[in-house]
Amino acid sequence: MEAVVTLPNDLYERLKLKSEQLARTPDDLVSDLVEQFLSDAHAIWQAEFEALLARVRSRAASISPEEIEADIAEAANEAKEARRARRAP
Repeated sequence: MEAVVTLPNDLYERLKLKSEQLARTPDDLVSDLVEQFLSDAHAIWQAEFEALLARVRSRAASISPEEIEADIAEAANEAKEARRARRAP
């Protein structure tokens, strides 16, 4: 799949110069840079998500499995009651 990206003239000229310095085409250079950017963004997201999970797990360590199950059951019952209330005429 191909896509057309519009760049300001000055930015394109810088891209063209850099691609010449690297003996690459502007298209190849842009593809590599976009791939790198997206990979970095995913790595940052993954690290933030893992840190969040670690915080949640550390807080949950002090709660017994029975308490967790009771909270889940209570929340499920509340959700069912709320749905019933919305359906009632």
